[in-house]
Amino acid sequence: MSLNATRVIGQYIVFESKFIRELNLAHCKIGYQGTRYIVNAMNRNTTMRYFNFSFNDMQSSNFEFSIKMGAIVTRHPNLMHADLTNVGLKREEVIFIGLALSSSKTMLSLHLTANELPYYDRVFLRSLIAARVGYRYKEDPTNVKIENNKEYDTVMHLAGGGNYNPQIQDYIYQYNSLDKEREGLDFEIQELLDDMDVEHQFE
Repeated sequence: MSLNATRVIGQYIVFESKFIRELNLAHCKIGYQGTRYIVNAMNRNTTMRYFNFSFNDMQSSNFEFSIKMGAIVTRHPNLMHADLTNVGLKREEVIFIGLALSSSKTMLSLHLTANELPYYDRVFLRSLIAARVGYRYKEDPTNVKIENNKEYDTVMHLAGGGNYNPQIQDYIYQYNSLDKEREGLDFEIQELLDDMDVEHQFE
C-alpha cells in the first residue's frame, strides 16, 4: 500500500470515524511512515470495534508504535478485537501491550502471535493478565498450564522481575514521558484543526 493511501486512510479513521466500525489492513506491506499515519489515527479514533494490522511493520527503535498501541488498548472506548500478528514487535513491546489489556474495559481479544516472545514469557504474560488461550502453540507441544516444577520455577523467576525489570522500568518511563507530551500537544493540535475547519474538507 502506498504512503499516500495510508495517509488518506488515517484521515478517514479520524474524521469519518462514525462510519467505520471494522478496518482490515492485513498483508498490505505498510512500512514505518504508513504505520505512523494509521496508529496515530487510531489513537484519536473512538468508534472502531475491529482493527487488523497483521503482517505489516511496527518495528521502531524507540518503541513508538507499541507505546501508542498500549495507549489505544487501554483507552479506546469501543475497540473489541485487535490483530497484531507478525508485525515485528520486540519481546518487551509484546509484554507491554499485553499488560495494557488489564486496563481495557472493552477488549475481548488481542492477537500477538509470531512476534518476539519466547514460550515461558508467554506463559508468564498469560498468568498476569489471566488470558485464555484458544489453542496450543504448534511450535511447542508443552501444555499451556503450569504442570511441573521446572516450568513453575521458570515462571516464578520471571515473576520476580529479574529478567526484564530494567527494560520494563525504562519502557514505562518512556511511555509516561510521551504520554504527557501527547496530552499537551492534543490541545494545541485540536485548536489548529478547529481553526482550519479540517472536517469540512471531507464532506
